[in-house]
Amino acid sequence: MYVVFMRLKHGSIGRYWPVGLVMVSLAALAAPAAQQTLAKGPIHISADTLHAENKPSQQATYLGNVVMTQGDVVIHANKLVIAAQQGKVQTATATGSPVSFTMSSAQRHGYGDTLIYKPGSGEIVLQGNAHLWQEKNEISGQQVTYFLNNQQTAVTAAPGQRVHSVFYPAAANRSASGGRP
Repeated sequence: MYVVFMRLKHGSIGRYWPVGLVMVSLAALAAPAAQQTLAKGPIHISADTLHAENKPSQQATYLGNVVMTQGDVVIHANKLVIAAQQGKVQTATATGSPVSFTMSSAQRHGYGDTLIYKPGSGEIVLQGNAHLWQEKNEISGQQVTYFLNNQQTAVTAAPGQRVHSVFYPAAANRSASGGRP
């Protein structure tokens, strides 16, 4: 792609823009599988019991051994309350001791006292003793918000407390003598 943009500086944009468009399209197709499978498709929920109402609001409460999946997101909880508007899920609020979730393609998992999942904006908010892992790396605080769409994380601590992180260095390819490869 670097060569294409260098060529555009010196050549005619009208002549080379299709090449640039193809290169950008190919880069989008090569996006990580995590972005393509997270929070996509139908929401599946299983539980011991369900109580639902359509009026005055659309709400469903699932109790006991709750498992919710959407794409690669899997949530386990004791209780799950779904709030919908015009048939579209706005929030899924899960509680447990603790509530947990996994996203295998993004190699993330976490837990907290409460989890709020917002499928429309692609947010997972863990509240109360919140922990999030990516492989062995861990972050924790009072609240951890993970944004599925751009894979960013925001962490806040309880008053008087601090957030904590543990990051493991990536394994380096080094020769037996310890020098650079």
